[in-house]
Amino acid sequence: MKFSLAATSMLVAVATNTASAFAPSRSAFGINVAKNHMNPSFNKGLFVLNEDAIETSSSSKISIEESEGRVTPPARDLNAARESTAAYLSKYLGQSGAGIIYSKLVENGVDVVNGYSGGAVLPLLDQFHPDHPRHEGNGSSIRWITNSNENSAGHIAEGYSKSAPKLADGKQPAGVVVATSGPGVTNLITPLQDAICDGAPMVVLCGQAATTAPSDAFQAAPAVDLTRPCTKWSYQIKSAAELPYVLDYAFFIARNGRPGPVFVDLPKDLQNQVLDQDLIDSFTSGIPMKGDEAAANYDGIARFLPRHSGANGDNGPTDHVLHLGLPNQGMLFNMNSENSEISPILNDNSLDEAEVKFALDHNPSNTVFSRNQDTSEQTTGDLEVGSQLVGKLYNLIKKAKKPLIIAGQGCNECPEELKQFAKAMQIPVATTLHALGAYDERDELALNMVGMHGHPTPNFMTQEADLIICIGSRFDDRITGRMGDYIPEARKAAEEYRGGVIHVDIRLSQKASQVEPTYFVHSTGKKFLDTINAEIANRRKQDPEEESTNTAEWLKHKDALQKEYPVKVPHFPTETVKSTDKDGNEIELNRTRMSAQSVVTEMNRQILEAGKMDDCVFSTGVGIHQMVAAQLITWTQPKQMISSGSLGTMGVALGFVIGCKLANGHKMCIAVDGDGSFNMTFTELKTVAEQNIPVKIMILDNESQMMVEYWQRLFHDERYLAVTNTVNPNYGLLADSFGIKNLYVDNEENLEEVMRQFLFEDPDKPVLLHARIERTPCLPLVAPGAPLQDMILEDLELEGGFDASAAPS
Repeated sequence: MKFSLAATSMLVAVATNTASAFAPSRSAFGINVAKNHMNPSFNKGLFVLNEDAIETSSSSKISIEESEGRVTPPARDLNAARESTAAYLSKYLGQSGAGIIYSKLVENGVDVVNGYSGGAVLPLLDQFHPDHPRHEGNGSSIRWITNSNENSAGHIAEGYSKSAPKLADGKQPAGVVVATSGPGVTNLITPLQDAICDGAPMVVLCGQAATTAPSDAFQAAPAVDLTRPCTKWSYQIKSAAELPYVLDYAFFIARNGRPGPVFVDLPKDLQNQVLDQDLIDSFTSGIPMKGDEAAANYDGIARFLPRHSGANGDNGPTDHVLHLGLPNQGMLFNMNSENSEISPILNDNSLDEAEVKFALDHNPSNTVFSRNQDTSEQTTGDLEVGSQLVGKLYNLIKKAKKPLIIAGQGCNECPEELKQFAKAMQIPVATTLHALGAYDERDELALNMVGMHGHPTPNFMTQEADLIICIGSRFDDRITGRMGDYIPEARKAAEEYRGGVIHVDIRLSQKASQVEPTYFVHSTGKKFLDTINAEIANRRKQDPEEESTNTAEWLKHKDALQKEYPVKVPHFPTETVKSTDKDGNEIELNRTRMSAQSVVTEMNRQILEAGKMDDCVFSTGVGIHQMVAAQLITWTQPKQMISSGSLGTMGVALGFVIGCKLANGHKMCIAVDGDGSFNMTFTELKTVAEQNIPVKIMILDNESQMMVEYWQRLFHDERYLAVTNTVNPNYGLLADSFGIKNLYVDNEENLEEVMRQFLFEDPDKPVLLHARIERTPCLPLVAPGAPLQDMILEDLELEGGFDASAAPS
């Protein structure tokens, strides 16, 4: 096995950094996140890679240098490892494959499952029935919800996982979907792709034709091949015996590192297969050794990997651990002493370089990478208070006169730490779409959303900043504008050693993937902020003069920009219209038409004045209504804006808001949707009504896909096609047909009262508001193919128009 110098230095950094970051704690999802019990020195940072290991061949062992205090664990040969595996599986003895899946869902803390029926998944569905014998008359502990289709089931699971409070282990719960084979799987492709793009943890379980069925059997489909590109892991089970490991690994992969979806394909006959001792023995005896010839032809979930001691491993194996996942892309797990649960070995050097990188995308090494501007030489160090590189990070932040924080989704778990850092150093904070609310926008340092439809001020300031501190964001193209012209002042400041880019991300693979950073921090946002806050506190304790900051003029500039460039709300002139009163007499009324911006502004005002904003969660579809909501709602809490970001999936608002309410029953959950998006999935009103899920649904109806219509106006000489909804349903009658209370408003004069009813009456029932609005674009808009600061600020005709080839995708 041969490692590059970069990989070796990375592993050395990992090895010295595990003690504080990975203390044993029982996960709410049943996997015991533990240290390397076979090698206590690993946990204490008492070993380093032997330099000779850098040049060893692929067949040789990586040695671990023994250090003082190392305790050698008792040897466990391969037979003992197989016995441990069998002991673990024996917990599920006598259960069918379907029964094991249900048991593992319970162990992993699942409390709600969304899905749809079908013949290929009937054995698993039966486990959720309250009268199933396994429940002994007490009903299922997992709430089953039948949706109108599998697509909506996936979006509900996304909304649940995106918005739910973190669990005891500090991570998001996974949304769970159960569906059948064939079209059940294909209907879930869009939610899976949306989840992988936005980092939403999901576990999707689908039935499949029996293993004995022909390849063209009814509703058979190549589910694993279809879902592999849009999941973190996709797998078809080979035996009921491997299901405990399959579910353990599925939940671990879905929830660790950058979260995302996993898919498990369940042939019907294996759902019915009963786990007996013969099946356990057959499975455990067939687990190959990783790297052996037998493993090359084995595509099951598990392999054994020997652990060696001594120089170059010549003392022989001291233990055998489990390698779970794909043969060349998996992770190592250990069995606890009681063989009752497995625990991931969080950082390990026994795998090849590709798998080490895969593991490091799931387990941050808490390492700081520094690049020399002149030589491009890279150095690494620990993300620890008082360390050399953390000191340099602090000094750079302290020196900068125009620093800016870009808070991404990685800040959603640490809003207090983010605020503490920004306040201490007096640095303004811009947020991405998925981080809205991670920094309370009522605070004076808040800049609001940055990017294509962001507020003007953060866009201007991003381009003017001498130091960009990007925490938990991957520099998506929607926040950068034309990459060649992105952050020019920070690039210049980096060359002059007075600024640059500090990029914090949980995935090592994001290092320099879009922007070359001055410092890359491979860690969570929380760990980084905890460390830098402690460094600030220590410096100020040692020298009170360290409390001074350099950003006063920068903040004055911020205030001036915000005053000069507010997000504007379109208004229309008041008109006099003729109507009739209740007695049939003709009367004249003043009526003012509404815009999406004016409706969202009124909603925001009423919620703020009622003191309820902290207790609200919003979902949106995709379009003008989405960006207007992002711009004009005052975001105050993390995970408050649940929307489709990278994939831009229309039709998600209703599913998302249902998931939000299932995860946040005590909060007011509001879907802000457009007519185009709502029309795609309004069948899910069935679920809302059937389950009496008290969500609030606001449809901003302009009979158009206005965002794309505006692009056709700008780039295609007003040749409008496929953007108008000229025959929308009567949304009030639609809601009536499901027994859902509904309201209607089409003018500013009635908006305040109707909005009050919508928000604050009937808190325990679903309510739908149909708001008829005029067609207005969402501005600002970064001109396509232009730098971030080049924004369309007003809806004016531009001489010459734009190049059609530059139209947004």
